[in-house]
Amino acid sequence: MKKILIVLAVALVSALTLTTMASANGGPHGGFTPTTDACAGCHRTHTANGPKLLIINNTYTLCMTCHGNTGTGADSNVIDGIWLEGRNPTDTTGDANTAINAPLLGGGFAFYKTIATTSNHAVQETTAAAWGNGVNRGVTANLAGGNMNCASCHDPHGSTNYRTINVTVNGVAVNVAQVDEGAAKDYDTEQWGAGQSALCAACHSAYHQTAAGSGSDLGMVATGGYTHRVDMSYTYAGPGVPNQNPETVGLAGLTLPLAQTGTVNAVVCQTCHLPHGSSAAMTGHANSGVLPGNTSATDSALLRLDNRATCEVCHQK
Repeated sequence: MKKILIVLAVALVSALTLTTMASANGGPHGGFTPTTDACAGCHRTHTANGPKLLIINNTYTLCMTCHGNTGTGADSNVIDGIWLEGRNPTDTTGDANTAINAPLLGGGFAFYKTIATTSNHAVQETTAAAWGNGVNRGVTANLAGGNMNCASCHDPHGSTNYRTINVTVNGVAVNVAQVDEGAAKDYDTEQWGAGQSALCAACHSAYHQTAAGSGSDLGMVATGGYTHRVDMSYTYAGPGVPNQNPETVGLAGLTLPLAQTGTVNAVVCQTCHLPHGSSAAMTGHANSGVLPGNTSATDSALLRLDNRATCEVCHQK
């Protein structure tokens, strides 16, 4: 009887794992059956044009055949940062919960909200370095896997992490909890769980400071200057600083997303930054790209909102 119970428990866990994987991944990315046709969408056994038996010799170009602005395999157009329902009539994932032409939650590589991006992640295999990658803030260091591409952050074969985020990024273990919607999905609404900042921290570790008082801790200066704390509740504040909930209260119609970390609505890296690309404008004092990390008219540092709206929505000075 004990052995039977153990076998049943293992079977139940396996079934739940498969269900979670399928729910987490969607489309051709994960949840494969023994007779899946998904492999043939990207790989050729004897006539491949790229390494890992890929049909195209460039990872970014391969991904864009489905997710680009002229792709037909997926409704998520990550170049323009919008949802184009109906590009693949056989795949209805996300159609029920994502409005047509809605801005994608990750932003866009070339456009966001119909405006040309002022900053984006260089996923076209053009850079091997990242700011604060195991070095001081304001300094770059090469990535463990070499040049960056879509697969640097996402696993095309599926992942236990939210939105097929790799379980290992830049040689660092990453665990981003699922807060998913099942097969329907929602591609223009933030659905984050615990560990969201871990994705960014894998390449930008020097900026991932979680200790209280990091913005005034003199010890921070030795590694690149004082820095804003991350992964804390939005209610954290010093004397006379009554922070507002940026997700529900906001300011003048502007809001910022929080991550659900246990029972705490946490400020994570993606609260202020878009992971793919942003069209935020940087003018006046915000256009001061002299020191490393400063924003300018041509580099908005992936910030979600114009100028320093990302500060005002919370602090409302």
